[in-house]
Amino acid sequence: MPTTSKESGVTEAVERLKVFVSTKEDMSLEFSQPLSGAEVQKLEKKYGLKLPPSYVRFLNTHGTFKVLYGGRELIGMELPNELHAVAPDPNDAAEGDDPDVAEAIEEALFFQRMDDDAVENFWCFNPRDRTPEDELGVVAYTHDEPFGLPQLLGTQDARHFRDFSTHIVTVIDDFIETYGEE
Repeated sequence: MPTTSKESGVTEAVERLKVFVSTKEDMSLEFSQPLSGAEVQKLEKKYGLKLPPSYVRFLNTHGTFKVLYGGRELIGMELPNELHAVAPDPNDAAEGDDPDVAEAIEEALFFQRMDDDAVENFWCFNPRDRTPEDELGVVAYTHDEPFGLPQLLGTQDARHFRDFSTHIVTVIDDFIETYGEE
């Protein structure tokens, strides 16, 4: 199967991250073991959800990663078998007692903390927003704001749909820009 431009962009972003971290004192980059196809199928069965192909390709190729500085995680991804384990309590969200908020939190797959101080702020996959290519939309969860899982496809807001490949390249580039200034 030929490599797409998005896949090439992800690989290039990972390489930029590796080079950047190697130039920083006390900063390190750790990757988990890449996942096999059988391990991905096991995860999909566990979550009762087909994972987005771009995320699966990342897991198959790179595993998950985290960047540490002085032993503290600056950015990173949750281990794939813990996507729900990190989900916040519905009562943490503003208007958290709303059954729709609780249902959205239960459905979302929380795969990445937003930043090092974000104990309750995550990036998550929105299982209600799937493209014909099986990509899931990436949305933000912040514990102090109302949370929902919007379906953006086919609406005027579809331009805001963000797939995993676009997301991870943006996160890596933002990280390099932020910590390059220090």
